[in-house]
Amino acid sequence: MGSKFALPVNKDNFAPVPLIADIEQWVQNIDDVREKETARSKIANRITNFKRSMRNDDREKFILGIYEETKEIIDANRDTIMVTTADKGNKTVVMSKKEYHQKMNQLLADKTTYRPIDVDPTEKLQKVNNKIIMELFKSKHITKWEKTKLDSISPQSPELYGLPKIHKDGTPLRPISSSMNVPCYALSKHIGNILKTIISTEYNVKNSLELKQQLGSITLDKDDIIVSFDVVSLFTNIPIYLAIKKIMDKWDTLRVNTTIPRQTFLKILNFCLKDNNYFTYAGKLYQQTYGMPMGNPLSPTIADIVLDTLLDDVMDELQSMNITVKFIVKYVDDLFAVINKKDETTIMKLMNAYHNKLKFTIEKETRAELPFLDMKIIRNGNTLITNWYAKPTASGRMINYNSTQPHSTKINTAKNFIHKVLLLSDERFKADNINKIQQILKQNNYPMALINNLIRDVTNGSKRPHEEKASTTKKFYSVPYIPKLTDRASLGNIILDENSTTAYKSNKTLNQIFKKKGTTTKTDKLKLSNVVYEITCDGDQQEKCNKKYVGTTRRTLGTRLAEHEADIRKGRQSTALAQHIKESGHAANFKTVRVLDSEKIENKRYTLESLRIQQRLKESINTKEDKDNTKLQYSIAIT
Repeated sequence: MGSKFALPVNKDNFAPVPLIADIEQWVQNIDDVREKETARSKIANRITNFKRSMRNDDREKFILGIYEETKEIIDANRDTIMVTTADKGNKTVVMSKKEYHQKMNQLLADKTTYRPIDVDPTEKLQKVNNKIIMELFKSKHITKWEKTKLDSISPQSPELYGLPKIHKDGTPLRPISSSMNVPCYALSKHIGNILKTIISTEYNVKNSLELKQQLGSITLDKDDIIVSFDVVSLFTNIPIYLAIKKIMDKWDTLRVNTTIPRQTFLKILNFCLKDNNYFTYAGKLYQQTYGMPMGNPLSPTIADIVLDTLLDDVMDELQSMNITVKFIVKYVDDLFAVINKKDETTIMKLMNAYHNKLKFTIEKETRAELPFLDMKIIRNGNTLITNWYAKPTASGRMINYNSTQPHSTKINTAKNFIHKVLLLSDERFKADNINKIQQILKQNNYPMALINNLIRDVTNGSKRPHEEKASTTKKFYSVPYIPKLTDRASLGNIILDENSTTAYKSNKTLNQIFKKKGTTTKTDKLKLSNVVYEITCDGDQQEKCNKKYVGTTRRTLGTRLAEHEADIRKGRQSTALAQHIKESGHAANFKTVRVLDSEKIENKRYTLESLRIQQRLKESINTKEDKDNTKLQYSIAIT
C-alpha cells in the first residue's frame, strides 16, 4: 500500500487533543464571543459522540489487522532488517541493516568527497547565520517578518541516510542529507528563490506536456538521431567553486532581483554552500568536501545553473565548429536532444571535457524509440510522436481507494492520472493505454465500474480537477480527515463558511512502519524544539507524588530543562513546577521527561499545552489560567 496509505480510524489511533488544536485555529477566528463558545461546545459534543459510536466495518478491521501483523513482524526483526522506500519508482524496500551499513560506510570511505570531523559546528554556524540575518535586516534588505522566518532558533546537525537504487546493479545507495534543521536552511531557501531568476528558459522544460508540445514543431532529417544524456551523480559532483563563479558571472542579471550587495551575496553563497556541508551518520560527524548534498534546498537550483552554463559553453563551442544541435532541452539532470549522428562523438567529448567531475552517459534511440521522463518519444517518419511510459521500476502506486482519505481526493487523483496518460499519448495508442489505466487503477483497488465512469468522463472532455480554481480569498485550515467527524458535512454547520475550507491531512499512515529503521539515528529528545513536554514529580522518600507538570518551548527541550533545574536550585518560583518543588520538598524527575507534541505554530502549541494540562487535571502541577477558557470547554472531549 505504500507509506502514505491512511489507516482506518479506530480507538487506538484517534487522538482528540491534536485534532482539537487544529480545529481551534478556525474557532479563534470567529469574532463573536458567544458564537465562539457555541462552536467549541458543539465540537466537544461531536467528538464525544464520535468516540462513543466509533465502529469499524469488516474491511477496516481486516486492514487494521494486517497492519498490526506487519508491525509485529518488523518489530520482532528490528535489529536485522529495515523498511524504506526505493530511490525511484515509489516501491517499498526491505533490506538487511548489515548490508545497508556496509554500503553507507563504503560511500563515506571516499576520501575525495567526505572526511571525518571532530567538533559539531552547528552552534557556531547558528551564530554566523543569525549575524548575517541581523545585518540584512539592519541594512533593510529583509523585513522584520523575513528576519523572524530566517533566524535559526534550534538547529540540529543534518543527518545522512541512503535510499536504495533498485534500478542499478548491486542496489547501491543514494546519499541524502536531511537538512531541514541545519542552521542555514531558511536562508538557503531565501537565496535559492533569488537564484531561480537566473535559471535559463532556453533549455529547461517544466514537465512532459511542455516537452510534447515542443516536439510537435520538429522535422527530422534522415541523419538525425534522438538521444538522451544523463549526468553521473550530479549533485555530489557539482564543483562548488565553479557554481559560485558561474553565479557571480551573472551578477548583472541577478542584482535586478535583489537589493543585497554583491559582496554580501557572495558571502552568503559561500556560507550556505561551503560552511554548511556537514552531517552525522551513525553518531559520527563528517564534512562533505566536494559537491552538493542531496537534501540541501539549494542543490536543485545550483544544479540547474551549472548545467545551463555548461550547455551555453558547449553550444558556443559547437557553433564555432559549424555543428548545429537541432533541439536540446533538460529536466533537472536529464537532457534530451536531436542531433546529427555524425556529431555524436564530438558532442559527448565536449560535454565530458567541461569538468573532470561532471561525466555524461548517452542513450540512443532503439527501434526508433527513446524513453524520456514519463514518455516514450517515437520517430514517425520525419516527425516525433509520444506515448505515455512507465519505467520498469515504477510501482504504479497512487492514492489507494481503501485509504482513509476524502473521496473527492481519490477521484481527482484518478482523473488526473487518466488525463495525463491520454494527453501525453498519440491517439493511435489510446486503446492500449486505456487498458493500462484500468489495470493500474484496479491494482489500487478502484472499483471497475468507477474506473470506466472516470475514463468516460475524461475522454468526453470534462474539466480536469485542478482546472477548477479555488477562490484566492479563501483561508485554508489543516485538519486530519476523519469520516463522519471532520468531513465538510460534519464541520460545515459549525465553523466553515464561504471564505474558509479544509486542507485535509491523514490521521495515521503506514509511515509508522516506514521509519527508515536503521537508516537514521534517533534524535535525542533534548535536542527537539517546538514541543509540549511533561515532567513528573518523584516525591520524596516518604511520599510518592507522580504529579505532572506540562510546559511548552520554542527552543530545544534541553535548554528549557536546564532553566527549570536552575530555578529549582536557586529557589526561584517562576513556574508552577519550581513552586511545587519548593513547597513540598519533592524532586522533579528530568530524566524521564516526555515529549507530548511537536508543533512549530506557536498559537497551536499553546493550545496543545492547555489541552494536555486539562487531560491531567487531577494530577496536574500547573496552576496557570487557561487562555480564552479553551481547555475547559473541550474537557468533555479529551478526558
